[in-house]
Amino acid sequence: MRCKRMLGVLLSVITLLTMAVSFTACAHERAQKLVRVGWYDSAFHRRDQFGRRSGYGYEYQQRIATYTGWKYEYVEGSWSTLLEKLIAGEIDILSDVSYTPKRAEKILYSAEAMGAEGYHVFITPNNNEIRPDDFSTFNGKRVGVNKNSIQEQLFKQWVEKHNVHPIIVELTAKTPKLLEMLKNGEIDMLVTLDTYGNSADVVPVVKVGFAESFFGINKNRPDLKSDLDTAMNRIFEENRDFNQQMTQKFNRSSAVNKFLTMEEREWLSQHGTIRVGYRDHFLPFCKQDENSKKLVGALADYITFAEKAEKNAKPTFEPRAYATTEAALQALAKGEIDCVFPIALSAYDGEQRGIIITDPLISTEMFAVVRTDDHRGIVVDKEMKVAVVEGNPGYDTFLKDHFPKWKAKYYKDIQSAYQAVANGEADYSLVSNYRIGLESNLFEKYKLSVLTTNKNRDLSFAVRKKDDCLYSILNKINHVIPETSLNSALNNYAFRDTKVTLSDFVRDNLGYVVALVASIVAIVFWMQIRNMQSEEKAEEGRQIISETEHDHLTGLYNWNFFLVYASRLCREHPEQPRDAVVMNIERFHSINALHGRDFGDKVLRELGDEISRFAEETGSIASRYEADRFDIYSPHREDWQAQLERFQARMDKLFHNANISLRMGVKPWQKDMEPVTQFDLARTACNKMRGTFKTQAAIFDAKMEKRENRDQRLLNDLNRALEKGELEVYYQPKYDIQAEHPRLSSAEALVRWRHPELGLLSPADFVPLFEQSGQITELDNYVWKEAARQIATWRSRHGVVMPVSVNLSRVDVFDPNLMEILDGIIARHELQAGDIKLEVTESAYTENAEQLIQVIEELRAKGYKIEMDDFGSGYSSLNMLSSMPIDVLKMDIAFIRNIERNEKDFRLVELIVDIARSLKVPVIAEGVETAGQLNLLRNAGCNLVQGYYFSAPLPAAEFERKILSEVEKA
Repeated sequence: MRCKRMLGVLLSVITLLTMAVSFTACAHERAQKLVRVGWYDSAFHRRDQFGRRSGYGYEYQQRIATYTGWKYEYVEGSWSTLLEKLIAGEIDILSDVSYTPKRAEKILYSAEAMGAEGYHVFITPNNNEIRPDDFSTFNGKRVGVNKNSIQEQLFKQWVEKHNVHPIIVELTAKTPKLLEMLKNGEIDMLVTLDTYGNSADVVPVVKVGFAESFFGINKNRPDLKSDLDTAMNRIFEENRDFNQQMTQKFNRSSAVNKFLTMEEREWLSQHGTIRVGYRDHFLPFCKQDENSKKLVGALADYITFAEKAEKNAKPTFEPRAYATTEAALQALAKGEIDCVFPIALSAYDGEQRGIIITDPLISTEMFAVVRTDDHRGIVVDKEMKVAVVEGNPGYDTFLKDHFPKWKAKYYKDIQSAYQAVANGEADYSLVSNYRIGLESNLFEKYKLSVLTTNKNRDLSFAVRKKDDCLYSILNKINHVIPETSLNSALNNYAFRDTKVTLSDFVRDNLGYVVALVASIVAIVFWMQIRNMQSEEKAEEGRQIISETEHDHLTGLYNWNFFLVYASRLCREHPEQPRDAVVMNIERFHSINALHGRDFGDKVLRELGDEISRFAEETGSIASRYEADRFDIYSPHREDWQAQLERFQARMDKLFHNANISLRMGVKPWQKDMEPVTQFDLARTACNKMRGTFKTQAAIFDAKMEKRENRDQRLLNDLNRALEKGELEVYYQPKYDIQAEHPRLSSAEALVRWRHPELGLLSPADFVPLFEQSGQITELDNYVWKEAARQIATWRSRHGVVMPVSVNLSRVDVFDPNLMEILDGIIARHELQAGDIKLEVTESAYTENAEQLIQVIEELRAKGYKIEMDDFGSGYSSLNMLSSMPIDVLKMDIAFIRNIERNEKDFRLVELIVDIARSLKVPVIAEGVETAGQLNLLRNAGCNLVQGYYFSAPLPAAEFERKILSEVEKA
């Protein structure tokens, strides 16, 4: 079965990765060092109401402690104060320190960044000479590098830093040829992009790249630097996407190589079978079969898959059942087993217990079990009693994370816990979405129902803190196993029939058994009555199951049940073409913010009703996946645009006073494609329509697939583009039109990409893509630096300071280093803060507004000028202007386009200008293309304009000629 094969792969990779770390490092106990680490409250370091620590920096430091054996003493303060303490030697380590030559004279830096990926040294899987824990093995080895490339520069720097002496071979062939040379033994090692490790049979040895944010280390503690560098190198070898994953988690890599390193194979040979402790009677995750005594469930599939996953090793596993998670953890502490599954503890919980928690293997939605006649729903803000099974500490973590006012009450087994809810001793119990079907008999018996908590619980492995080898193996396996395959395995076990034993039957029906013994007639009579009662109870059970299958707000299927049914339809009727459809409400969070959650719920219910009617008419099935996303699995049709217009018309009719805009993505039927893959592609198509506010169905066809591949290529090429200067900053002039003659006043920086193969790309081709991927910060930083450099150059040549507006994205706003970065750029070029104007889009003010406004006000206090870009394109209103911290208002081009032909549009422009004038806020009009538009805007009192009437965006040299022209006029 596919599930079992996958689970097998996971555990096999576990073993594989266990060997990954140096056996010597695993075999020896390390002397524990007390390290004073800076703690500053921020997105990097958080503490909840229970005093539990978390955050990017905290979990990064815990990962380092795994490999160094460090014990931390936290020293609190602001980041700037802690930096002073670091320089003074009062603390040892501080996270998130940017590099400057001046600081480098006073502190040490980690060799690796806390940021982006870079380049690796690769070897073949059968190379047993070169070791990642002994760089002297590089000496005399032939290392291939692309001639005059960035990887050659990086590798030469790395070689000098680590005092190793390989033979550097400069090559000019393409990477596939270089990989072939490595395989054939023409070179011993190859330095190339990380991503080539995904497709080639090569093993990464060491990373040679760097980024912009580092750990700072006390200048007098080179021993800590040595430990830290070694630990970070091991972190990146175990998971090259670690930094990216941490970023996504706070403000899964399938590319793990399918070969074990020499150290991994050596560890496996020395250690032998990996002993896996698991919680018994916990299907669909794990259970010991009562007859065969063998493990069944998703964990069994995992082990089967893991034992066959690696090409150069065959790890073995020995599962051991324990009554509770706590019993398994105690066995782990005694050394009776090597790891425990499933574990739902936080990094802080692990630190307190002396264990390490791997990255999550499974995520499960948690439901509250309630009495059927209890109509209170999920009560968050009051103390509620929750019945849970004793010996399973993960429930405590879940309650503290999501429902801190709820208190756990412990019972010996799940039946006792449910009975406590039925008797009123407890308000709720908890159940995983994967276990609802398995426990429906108990729900029926105690008249219980389930309600979604809308919270997920991650399940991981736990290992002893000293077993860092096994830890790295398990993490690598968790990144190899496809999440969709795991979910399929879980759904399969979740819907298997349960068996009722004779003792259970006698216990539950003792009176009937006595009656049976008393009289045959009574038995027959009783059986007839019992059949009637069973039918009634079965109907009740079906109703309970129906309630758990369906979304409580819309009545549509919940996602997990929907996916099971969709997969069944695909499997049982492969000849019937079916389309996958994903539909979202545009900017639904803003609708909730403006109209209230009750209104938002009404919108969801009405849209759900219309989708339900469509499903009944067409033989489709439908689901509310989450929030405002709806999925439809429908017989193939060609008129999805018409269906979208139908749904949109219904919204327009019911909510004509609110701007409810729908977007739709469709992946048409494709032979042999699983529904889960279809819906992934439909979601991609739907996301393509985000922010367009067009009632248009996006079809994932060959053209879109080509575009997706192109987008991925651009994402991969960004770092190279930044390094090789492929990105060019253009400048569009802004003119003061209230002067006697329009006068050049400032400019807006707009980036272009001169791609070596795709040609000159406009911002529309890549900026939205980087905004979605989170890489916009790197692009914005580049533009800021270029704009500042250009302002300084023009000032030096012509004695004129020409202010330039640059984009400030939402991602930039929440960067804790924003002030430091901007101040550094300004200081480096001896500019004033007002010389660089920061454009923030109007839509940004409607999301996390309080936090954004706080950052904006801090920027303004330092002298930076804030321009609200694209005003009128989103959901803000005119009366909100008075509360928004801005210095300049920039009207969206949509206002300007029709002012010559539409009097209402012009009157609206006049109104905006008048209100802005009363608030003493200048107005910029963008997109001015005609003399008529210019005259109307001048008469309306608009201050500044930009657009093709005056000039298109220009390269710096051409824009400089305009500056020179202005200077000559003056």
